Amino acid sequence: MSKGKYYFSKSLEKGLKILSLFDGETPVLTQSEIAKTLGLNMTSTYRYINTLEELGYLEKDPKTKEIRPTVLCLLFCNNLIRATDRMRLIQTVVDRVHGENNISIDVALVVDDTLRRLYHREAEETLTYSLPDNSQNCLHNTALGKAYLCCLPEDEMQDRVHKLVLTAKTEKTITTKKRLLAELRAARQRGYATSDEEYLSGLLAIGAPLIDPISKSAVGAVSFDFSVLQHRADEIVDRYADQIVRTAKLLSELLPAQKNGRLIAGLTIAD
Repeated sequence: MSKGKYYFSKSLEKGLKILSLFDGETPVLTQSEIAKTLGLNMTSTYRYINTLEELGYLEKDPKTKEIRPTVLCLLFCNNLIRATDRMRLIQTVVDRVHGENNISIDVALVVDDTLRRLYHREAEETLTYSLPDNSQNCLHNTALGKAYLCCLPEDEMQDRVHKLVLTAKTEKTITTKKRLLAELRAARQRGYATSDEEYLSGLLAIGAPLIDPISKSAVGAVSFDFSVLQHRADEIVDRYADQIVRTAKLLSELLPAQKNGRLIAGLTIAD
């Protein structure tokens, strides 16, 4: 037996094969479908699925028992894409918008109550602030966080807001849940959210949600960020509201990184 064969992990092989079953045409599977496809018994299949659930890479609908990859799985895939220099799937959109407008742009996914940044492009010769790669306790005070929250189903949105600790980052931060819910409902109607020095003094932002094209659920957001020394909040809305919504829609199409089993390419921004 070769050394490579001796150190081969059958369990890891099965786990990776389960993850590889999901694609653009097969976004959800049941335990029995996974077992049948891979030729596994139900007990072993349950163990592998449960392990991937506990690690956060799969989630199971409590009612239908359907299993699908999570946002954490997407982040894992995104890290692999970065490692192979294929982040251009998102960069193509962000870089073009940045080049045409010279604005700072953040793209982030939400895992639990944490914003995890996928990509950032900084405006040239301007004053802005860059969010950390992982930002906690900022769903209520950033355009990214509010754009994500506003697109959740009403019951889920209320539940998430109820559990948030509305820490005041600045004197303008919304710290009452009633007021936050009212603003989120208004943002839902508009299709975008704003942050007027609520996360950081001097920082203005407008954001729109990223929607998983398969589940149609909110998974993150994109924002354009500005300094109060160079822009006014009303000017930002007038000039960029339509563009942030268009950009979010294009980025949303990129999230699974596949469409009909093929990588999406040749992205353009609609004029």
